[in-house]
Amino acid sequence: MRYKTLILFLLISITSFAGPQMREVVRDTIVNASWHAMLKTADKFCYEFQACPDSLFEWAYLGLEEAPATEKPAEVKSKTPAKEGRDVIHLSYKDRVYDPRNKTGDVAIDIYVLGVRWWKDQHLGTKYVLSRPAKSKFPLTAHMRATYSGSILEGGDVVIRMEPISENQTKVHYEFRLVFGKVLSTFISDKTWKNAIEWRLSHIFDNLVEHAETGTVIKKQRGPEVLQ
Repeated sequence: MRYKTLILFLLISITSFAGPQMREVVRDTIVNASWHAMLKTADKFCYEFQACPDSLFEWAYLGLEEAPATEKPAEVKSKTPAKEGRDVIHLSYKDRVYDPRNKTGDVAIDIYVLGVRWWKDQHLGTKYVLSRPAKSKFPLTAHMRATYSGSILEGGDVVIRMEPISENQTKVHYEFRLVFGKVLSTFISDKTWKNAIEWRLSHIFDNLVEHAETGTVIKKQRGPEVLQ
């Protein structure tokens, strides 16, 4: 009974210091590309996220592992992941299953926190839906919803809403939302969120915009100054 009481006390202590479970990046911009090009990019991102996530490192995820401009690459390589650092959480993709008819996917992943594998064979399930208002062609909304096995995350959403304002310009609204599980949220302080996750989700959108406008993404050094 004493051990059960101690475990309960520890769990209560951990969750009482947890950060917000729901966090998101929201962006609005004008993309210098047609809505067709933006939709093609959104479709490509969601398909590869579901069916072949490794392909995203060739364009949508380019630059996300680069060192911040304020640090030298050699210095970064010598560091171990810190609790407030950019590499506090790492995902390792494994098996993949994709249903093209229903646009659903399932990816098995291992999750590392501070360089240690904490969760093995977690499953990320996704469903992609393209929708528009009942009596209007626009705005057109690409929505990918994610669910997770286990309790590390309670869900997530990627929303890309598009509306043309001219032949070669599109108004785009972007949301990347994550709902962390209660235990994992204890690791996601405001500094960890900003240094390790928020800037990456924002730069994914920058890469999507670049791809829609130019048809490609050029690798470049990215990343904010790491908060201490």
